[in-house]
Amino acid sequence: MKKICSIIVTFNRRELLARCARAVMGQTCRPDALIIVDNASTDSTFEYLCGEGIIADATLQTEVMMESVNDGMRVIYYRMPVNKGGAGGFHKGLELAHRMNEFDAFWMMDDDGYPSPECLEKQLAYLDQYDYVMPVSINIDEHSQLSWATKLKKGGKTESYAELMADWGEILPFVFPFNGSLLSKKIVDEVGYINPDLFIWGDDYEHYYRCLKAGFKPVTVLDAVFYHPANRAPVVPVMGGLFKVPYVDSKLRFTCLIRNWAFINKNNRRWLAAAKIFGAYTWLFLVTRGFDLEGYKHYLACTRDGFRGDFTRHLQYLK
Repeated sequence: MKKICSIIVTFNRRELLARCARAVMGQTCRPDALIIVDNASTDSTFEYLCGEGIIADATLQTEVMMESVNDGMRVIYYRMPVNKGGAGGFHKGLELAHRMNEFDAFWMMDDDGYPSPECLEKQLAYLDQYDYVMPVSINIDEHSQLSWATKLKKGGKTESYAELMADWGEILPFVFPFNGSLLSKKIVDEVGYINPDLFIWGDDYEHYYRCLKAGFKPVTVLDAVFYHPANRAPVVPVMGGLFKVPYVDSKLRFTCLIRNWAFINKNNRRWLAAAKIFGAYTWLFLVTRGFDLEGYKHYLACTRDGFRGDFTRHLQYLK
């Protein structure tokens, strides 16, 4: 029987975290341990988890880490000294679990979604064949819909869960990490941890592309379900609707978005994708946004940071 460690990364979403943790604990095939990485939350996350009975002890055993047992499952709470974003949180959680040297696989997820009761059991059925196994992400508010549009084998995209299953069958030959990603120890041994420098947005795909480079074949099991909010990233149509590009007013989020994907595209020689992105954002700032030179200069600076591997610009926008 394989030993599994689940990893949840959280920041100031204690109610959602508790929902996710309960869903992990309620699996038909329960993980052996749960690591909760708290990114220096300010909403009394630890105390809330104790009050909800998810953590059995009322006080931290050390300054940043404690361990308890909940109905036979080890629950490890780790509080980051400062907010390191999702990338830093997943890096720390995976590092902690991997260095324990007792788990065969690692089940990773954010705090804003939760797995269906049989999710892990259905993923584990494929772990001997694949080293990277994802569940399908279903709209948390509408279970007949996907969390985001997904390409069909026959062409085009769909948001219908039934249409996706009818088209692909039981497995998708690609993934949308990390909403329930199940990674074997072999992958972590060979590919390593999540890059903590990326902070937010793109850290999951950066690791995914490293897995592909190493020869692994990540798959999505379509009857293993993970409930996740629908994609609400604001997008702006450009070039007469030919392209749609993500845009957020938050300097922190936009900086990470542009820099991280420039870094990913360069490292994976995705030059066509990089060129399309450059053209679309140039149009966005100079045409759609009416010659927004300040915004365009910021975009160019973030792109340059990504190509150079400079991950410091976002720090000035952290509160």
